[in-house]
Amino acid sequence: MPLAQIFVPKGALTLEQRREIIQGVTDVLVKAEKLPETARPFITVLINEVADGGWGVAGHGYELKEFPQLVAGKPIIPK
Repeated sequence: MPLAQIFVPKGALTLEQRREIIQGVTDVLVKAEKLPETARPFITVLINEVADGGWGVAGHGYELKEFPQLVAGKPIIPK
């Protein structure tokens, strides 16, 4: 059965947000794969928290506090 992995910066999500993501991803997989409702117990969603500095873009390891800048389209590019 399906396995989905989601990677997020450590500390970015609350327990409630993680639960909402797991429910939403499960719903999408059931619909996209046209699975019967009886398949839900066999769908696994893993949320992996990446430590500060372990998420790199453009040669820079990001901390949680730097993500707003990345999301705004202004990546930090080391010189």
